Formats: sequence, C-alpha cells, structure tokens
Amino acid sequence: MKLYYSDASPYARCVRVFIRYHHISDVEEILTDPFDNSPELLRANPLAKVPCLLLNDGLALFDSDVIMRYLDSEFGQSSLLGAVADNWAQQCHLSLLKGIIDSAVSLRQEQCREDALRSTFWMSRYEQALLRGLKEVETLGMINTQELTAAQVMLICLLEYIDFRHPDLPWRKLTPALSVWLSGVQKAEPFMATRPAT
Repeated sequence: MKLYYSDASPYARCVRVFIRYHHISDVEEILTDPFDNSPELLRANPLAKVPCLLLNDGLALFDSDVIMRYLDSEFGQSSLLGAVADNWAQQCHLSLLKGIIDSAVSLRQEQCREDALRSTFWMSRYEQALLRGLKEVETLGMINTQELTAAQVMLICLLEYIDFRHPDLPWRKLTPALSVWLSGVQKAEPFMATRPAT
C-alpha cells in the first residue's frame, strides 16, 4: 500500500497515527505536495488531495475518514473507532472535530493569501469557530476516557496543528483541561513519529 501525505496536514497525520497504532508495516508513506498535481497523485485521487491510500489491488481510498475506517476495519485488533457507527452522538463528535480542523486549515490558508486578497472577516470567522468548537469539545468530555479513541487521535492532531500553525491563538486559556490533557498524551510514539517538522 502507498499513502500519499503532506507533512503538515492534520488530516494525513490522523491516518499516519492510525497506521502506527495498528502496527501496519505494509504502507509506504510518500511525502507529497498536493499543489504540484503530480500525475501519480492525480491517478489515485483526481481531486489532488491528501491523504490518499492506494491499496495493493489498485483501489484508492480518500479522504481521511474513509481511510481511518478502512484501517480500523482491516487491521484494528483494538478498534479506535469503537462502536461509533451505531452511536449518533459520537458520530457528531467526530464531525465537530473535523469541522474544527477545517476551520484551523482554512484560517491558515487565508493567512497565506496576499495582503490585498486576505479577508479579515473570514479570518475572524474561522478563528471564532475554532475556539467555540474547542470549548464545546471540552464541555463534551471527549478526553474523559482512558483508552485512546479516534476522536482523541483527531483532537491531538488538531491541537498540535494549532500550536504549529497558530501559536498565538489563546486556546489553552479558554480550554485549560484540554491543555493539561494534551501534555500528558502527546508524547506517545505514534504522535512523536508523525509530528510535522516544518
């Protein structure tokens, strides 16, 4: 199998954590810049997005949700997704986390635009959604389970992405319980091994 990924992508990082958590050795991780529109990536995913998992039979899986469900189903002896499929509340929690990640990535993309094109309205909207979402995550108690869950994997990748791309956001002051929790879990090997370098 081949996984096309971007080092900074929190979506791809979630998948890479799943691979390590499930001790899957049959995955070649290929560092990819999706903006290059490489023929190899476009053959696997015409949307030119990462992550994209190319299976040994030629089937390509995307996006991160689909890949994580596949890895959990095929290789997970201890499921990270658990009984999420039958639990509407937990499915909503995962959607909330995806939405917060979307806001964090969109905020970064807006910040990278040229000054004349950058929108203070959209930057403010993304930032507010991100911070409101994190307060809701803390209220919902997603960190209150001893066993690692898919939601917690996404949350760790999200919080570290915020620290990486948005170090000035005051999320730790707004959600102190998340900050304390992160400091206790982020040193696990799957997260250390997938932390973005630049």
